[in-house]
Amino acid sequence: MAEAVSDSSITATAAGGLVRVALRTDGRVQAITLAPQVKRLPVTELADAIVEAVSTAQQELLRRAAEARREASRDAAERLSAEFDQINAEYLRRTAVYDALGTEILKRMEG
Repeated sequence: MAEAVSDSSITATAAGGLVRVALRTDGRVQAITLAPQVKRLPVTELADAIVEAVSTAQQELLRRAAEARREASRDAAERLSAEFDQINAEYLRRTAVYDALGTEILKRMEG
């Protein structure tokens, strides 16, 4: 199970909560905490639980990174769309001014 400890780390547990691993958001291990009851586990089971907790935390980290990329892409698209709307509005405004000027010039030329 993965859970957020803070914005700068992700914690995951294994072996029924006996093993807790905290990863920094840069992927480095921040801490591994073992409950006293792990002394009763076979070494291979303990090793598997540590690997499981690290893998779970890494998967959560990857999920959050993908979500952040999607959000950043969405924000960038919204900004570009807003900028395009502003450029388009300015283009339409200027076109209307040029059209009015052209019409006025033609009227004056016709007499």
